[in-house]
Amino acid sequence: MKKIIMVLVALTLTIVLAACGDNEEENAKKDEQQSANKTEEQAQPQEQNVEVTEKEKVDEKTPVVSINGEEIKGETYNPLYMQIKMQMAQFGQDVSDVTAVKDQTLNMIVEQKLIRNDAKDKGLEVTDKEVQKEFDTIKEQNGDQLKKVLKQFKMSEEDFKNQLANDLVTQKYIDSEIDVKVTDKEIEEYYNKIKEQNKEIGKLKEVKEPIKSQLKKDKTSKKLQEKVKKLKEDAEVEKMI
Repeated sequence: MKKIIMVLVALTLTIVLAACGDNEEENAKKDEQQSANKTEEQAQPQEQNVEVTEKEKVDEKTPVVSINGEEIKGETYNPLYMQIKMQMAQFGQDVSDVTAVKDQTLNMIVEQKLIRNDAKDKGLEVTDKEVQKEFDTIKEQNGDQLKKVLKQFKMSEEDFKNQLANDLVTQKYIDSEIDVKVTDKEIEEYYNKIKEQNKEIGKLKEVKEPIKSQLKKDKTSKKLQEKVKKLKEDAEVEKMI
């Protein structure tokens, strides 16, 4: 289950950029209170009953956004829209504003495409064989749990593999283009800030690794956001819905 959730939520940092960018300060405060004393399992989002109406869907052949002259259509938009809507609901965001969900979905499509194009320019690609191998591993490790998650997110296996391909490219891109370091001083400062809010937190040596991991994720997300911002500035993007 953890590996699936990583694929759907954690690994694709562009989801964080698209769905949570406007709430960065608020989320940072929550992270300070929670990250040091929650495991990844505990931090997983809770299942929500979220529906997408026919009115929210787009015809599969209808262009939704043009990125540097390449049109992305409803067949890509619809499954991603469902994922974004569910993720927003799971993390307590308002999904009654369907325009906001639409904008988040289009933003994610743009960011994923720009990252993928830049990765390709740098010789960073993921083959169908790599995607299938990763999918087979996930399927073997999770079995019925994979079916449950796909049902929850209303995704087909093909939808999942398409997202997985984006995730793997994004991870290769991060590994190649983003290098972050976390110092002991930063860890200690973060620990002291958390300790002010939670006196029951363990000793520094007991929570050092989760804090280091969280700080590394935060720095990586920030650097990726900066790269995506620059890619957007240099791109021609036209939203068509």
